[in-house]
Amino acid sequence: MKRFLKYWAPLYLYAGFIFYMSSLPHPLPKITIPHFDRFLHIIEYAIFGILAARAFKNSQPETVHKNFKILAILTAVVYGASDEFHQLFVSSRDCSVFDLIADLAGGTIGALIYSIRCMSLRAP
Repeated sequence: MKRFLKYWAPLYLYAGFIFYMSSLPHPLPKITIPHFDRFLHIIEYAIFGILAARAFKNSQPETVHKNFKILAILTAVVYGASDEFHQLFVSSRDCSVFDLIADLAGGTIGALIYSIRCMSLRAP
């Protein structure tokens, strides 16, 4: 139970936060910077990627532990796709393949950041 609370609960809580924000018709004030929402998706899913990589890296069995980067990226893109689908049912929100690409990019960046951090901690 301690392992779950330490490694998986933060990911689930963050996923819940993303779901909540996606449920709001206007989660942020109108921003006029072109494609700023894509940048926010990248940041949002980079955090998701870090949390997912951390959870998978500290999981059993060994195959999950060894493949934590790919599992974190796949989890980020699947959750991103479900989030985009969810937004189809929220007034004034829409589903965008470009947002999904930004989610994939962010999840990948997050998983790689966590991986690099793990390697730097093990380096002599």
